[in-house]
This record gives sequence, C-alpha cells and structure tokens, in this order.
Amino acid sequence: MTLSEMIAVHDETALAALVSVGVVRRAKRDFEAGKAAVESRDEAAATVTADGKTVMIPASGLTAATCNCPATGICRHILLATFALREDASVEAAPVTSAADELHALDEVALRKFAGADWDKAINLARISGRATLTEDGANLSVQLPDVEFPVVFLAGQGLAGAVFKGAKTAKRRMAAAAALIARAQSGAQALDQVTQDEDKVAQMSPAFLGKVQSAITALVTGVFGGGAVVAEDLVFDLSISARAQSAPRLTALLRGLVQQSRQYRAHHIDFREDRFLADASRAYALAKALEAHPQDTQLTGTLRRNYRAHDDLDLVMLGAVQWTAASGARGLRVYGYAPQEGTWYTTGQARAAGMDPGFSPRNAYDAPLWSGGIARELMGAHVHLQQARVSEDNQIAWDHGSGTRLPMPDLIQAAFQNWAEARADIARRASVGLRGTGAPVPVLLAPAHIGDAQFHDLDQRYEVSVADQNNAAIAVTIPADQHTTVAWLQSNKAAVRAMLCEVTAVDLRQQLTLVAVLFKAGDGTLAVMNLTLDQQPQKKTAFGDRALSFLKDKVRFGGVGPGALPAGQVSVLCHAVFDSVAEVLRFGKSPGLGALTARADDLQLALLAQALRDFEKETTADQAMRVSYLAAQAALAA
Repeated sequence: MTLSEMIAVHDETALAALVSVGVVRRAKRDFEAGKAAVESRDEAAATVTADGKTVMIPASGLTAATCNCPATGICRHILLATFALREDASVEAAPVTSAADELHALDEVALRKFAGADWDKAINLARISGRATLTEDGANLSVQLPDVEFPVVFLAGQGLAGAVFKGAKTAKRRMAAAAALIARAQSGAQALDQVTQDEDKVAQMSPAFLGKVQSAITALVTGVFGGGAVVAEDLVFDLSISARAQSAPRLTALLRGLVQQSRQYRAHHIDFREDRFLADASRAYALAKALEAHPQDTQLTGTLRRNYRAHDDLDLVMLGAVQWTAASGARGLRVYGYAPQEGTWYTTGQARAAGMDPGFSPRNAYDAPLWSGGIARELMGAHVHLQQARVSEDNQIAWDHGSGTRLPMPDLIQAAFQNWAEARADIARRASVGLRGTGAPVPVLLAPAHIGDAQFHDLDQRYEVSVADQNNAAIAVTIPADQHTTVAWLQSNKAAVRAMLCEVTAVDLRQQLTLVAVLFKAGDGTLAVMNLTLDQQPQKKTAFGDRALSFLKDKVRFGGVGPGALPAGQVSVLCHAVFDSVAEVLRFGKSPGLGALTARADDLQLALLAQALRDFEKETTADQAMRVSYLAAQAALAA
C-alpha cells in the first residue's frame, strides 16, 4: 500500500478508533489553525512539521510513525500530521478495495494463521456475538461486538494486522479475528457454524481452570468496589470465551454478565446495582466451586442439547406461546401445554444460538407445523391428544416428533389458580432453587377475580397490573413496555378474561410474573388465546385507534412504585442490608453494622447466613464476601 492510500483510509472515525475523540478534535483544531506543514512526501514516507515537532509517517501505517515529542504511541502531533497529509493535494490517492470486500475474499486458512493460538477463542466469541453491528464508513468497516467496550475497525488495504482496536493489546488479535469471522458470516462468505475449531467443544473443565475463574471473580469484585477493575474485566471476559467455559453455558453467561455490570459501574450507568452485582458474582463463584466436584453434572453446566425419549400418549391444552431473545443473541419460540389429567406443564419450541441459522425467526416457527397436528398458531387454545411424542427429563417435548388430534375443550378451572396463596405454593414447589436451578421460567395460570388499572414504571420501562384473587389478595403482573395495545385491550375487556398465563422468573432478587397470554371468551362464546408477543389483539372498537390512545392516557398511571410494591418482608430487608454491608467492607475494609445483621439473621432463624456473617467479621476477604452474598441472595429469593 502506498502512503497516499494509507492516509486516505485514516479519516476521523478511524483516528478516533486509535486514540480518544478529544485528542482527534484537538489535532483537527490545530490543523485548522495552520500548525502543520508537509516538508517532504513520496509514496514511501512523509515528513511533516506539526506544532513545532517533526513527524515521520511511513506507508506501513500510523502505528509505525515517529515524533520527536516525549509522548509514546500515537500522539497529537502524528494526528496533526495526518490531517495535513490528507489535505495535501500534491498526490491523489488511488481507489482502494473496501475493507468489507477484503474480508470477504479471505479464506479460513488466512484467518487461522492470523489468529494463531487465539483461534478457538475468536470462534467462540464470534458465535456468541449474534447482536454484533457492522458499519461501513467509506472504504473502512467497523464491527461492534455486543459484549466488547470498543469496536474493531478494519481499514481498507491494511489487512487483519492493521485492524484498529482501542482495548487491551493482548486482546486485539482475537477481537480482530472474531470481528472478521462475523463480517464474513454476514456477507455470506462463510457461516459461523461452518468454521472449524481445534479444541474439543465438550472439553472438561479442570480444577486449575475453575480456580482461575474463582480468582478472577474475586479480583473483579474487589476492583469494582476498590477501583481498577479493567484488568480483571479483561481476564473474566477472556475466561468466558475459552473452549472450557463454553462447555458450561451457565457459567459463561454469568461471567459475561459480570463484565457487563462492571462496565456499567465504571460508566456510572443508572442500571448498575450493587446488590445485583454481588448476587451474580457470588452465584458465579459458587457455581465454579461446585463444578470442581461435579464437572459433568448437566444441572450445573447447563446444556444446549436435550435427550428426548419415547413417552406415553399425552392430552394437552395449549395455553400460550412467547418469543424470546437472550442477551447473547440466542432467540426462540416457547410454547406451553398443560396436561389436565396429570396436573403437569409441558413445553415445546424451537431456538437457535447466537450467530446460528440467520434465517431462523421465532415468528416463522409460530406459523410452522407442530407435531403433524397443524400450525402452532392454530393450536393455541386447543385440546390436543398427542401420540408418539418424545419428551426430555425436564418436560420438554420434541417439536417435530408426534402426531396430534384435537379433542373437546375441558374446563380450565382445574388448571387456573383462583387463590394466590395456593399459586405461590405451587410456584415454590416447581421453581428450581440453588445452584442446580436452571433459571427457566415457571408457567402459572391465574384466574383473576378482578383486574386493576395498569401503571407504567418509567425507570424499569414496564407496565404492572394489579390482579386480585377471590379473597381480594393482590398480585402484580408485569407487561413489557412495548405492549401498549395489549394494556389497552386488557383494561377494556376485563369481563371477557377467563385466565392469564404468566411466566415466573427471578428479577432483582424477587419473583416477577410476566404476562405471556390472555385466555378470554371470544364473540362466539369459545375460548381464545391471545399471545402478547405473537398475536394481534382482536379488533374491538373500544381498544383501538384514537380510543385506545385516549384510554391509555386516562387509565395508565406513571410512577416508580407499582401496585405490587408492598412493604418488603423482614428477610428481604435483611438481605439487602447485608449486600450494603458487604459492599461497604469491600470498599472501606470494614462495616460497623455487621454485628447487628448477624443478630438479626439469628432472630429470623437464618442460621447459615448468620454463621457466614460471623466468619466475614473475622476474615473480611473477597472469598468470604462471595459466601455471604450467595446465602443472602438465596434467602431473598426464597422470602
């Protein structure tokens, strides 16, 4: 590449990827003030006087440029010289092939050679970065990975080695290789699931690796509360994309989540919460400890594949479906069926991991054949007799095995709870807890006696509706912020609602009920199902158009405290106070309130938490902090 071609691709965006935006702006102001002059120039190199300093820029790139100022790396004077050379009209740059076209023309052999020992990590990172965004800026290409703080910028003509990455130098090679793999996949050159790896994809995690994970977690926690978390962030992220971590999807997800939260803390982001960070860090730490003893326990590792076995015939009432996306970029469709004779919930669906099968869409799956019994959408609200089904241990039914025939609809009262105390007891029985808990949503069907007004939470960006049972006990049901018309329809058609299908998940150390589907009487008297994320609301004049907007304006309240935000229980109050004290110890080395918290835990008969607090008072280490935080998180969820 000639000097002119190299300078031509270093526009302001490319320069900002090399150094801070502020330095680029100052260099530009200096150039506009006439503080640079080109002394000599050919296609191999140029010499520029920049604000009294002498800068030499070779055709090989700005990283090889020199300046006689005391600064190291790419200084303001080199940027100033670059602006001067870009403005110099004595040599016109020849057109260059775009960076996107260059990446498309590469083959796997070239990428593998560039990545070297980071090859497997680059592939893993690319595959879990399904939400990566690509932006073409002239001939250059910027790739922003979802879990990475800085983009990778490919400069036209500079090749893989000339890619710009502002993050840690030790991470540049794998970041550039991962970004190149993503760019090639999106251009159709090579799909990510066709890229080969060297390491065994199901490599077992060694005690040494899990020890590194635990040390990295405590270093990150200490860094967040004591300053200097960047190095620990890079280490945790590096461990999360290793082939060994990929064999434990649950651990991988927790580690990546911790990195995201640490970055939120450094950015003073409003979404960062100390209690959530400590709870997630302690869970990841405890999981790594447990995997040391049970490295092949699928309840601990998590699994992307299930083993299905032949099952007896099933009678299922199809009660709802929801499309979902994960932070990693994975997405799918989840369909719920209830077996009245067994009193058991079953689930089926389709899903794809991040970066896999770009043409897959949960909405398309909703309109696809299910069990040879019809289209999934058409089976909603139907009673199906399923033969030749294949079912996993966790009651997942294989999507494409089985034959379904329709039956008369049974009475749903036996499936729907009319008493919220009974509903909570049933949820507690079915919800998995502890480290072996999968975290999968728990379905529950509620038959409300009264549906209250909706309230919108500005901070959390969600609706909450207070739903009362036959004893007038209230429970808060959450509706996603984008379901405006659903809220309007629900409020104006309360009398028609027979039941509400909700998913129960743990959010911010408490259980949250998210509305998935509404079961209601249609105009012809039959039972109909409306899935919030997949169906359009029935066309009723009272809930659409201008009337809907007017209704929302009149009926939806705005604020930060919803109808379900009742005074917290004593255990919950104690647990959040424990998180505050743990953060105080990690930040300042001590917390005067630990003794009182220990006594309170004893009073509430939380013996394990009380003992952990006593041990923490004696030894205020990050390891003990993880133990206390884990027990507090479990107690809060059980409260």
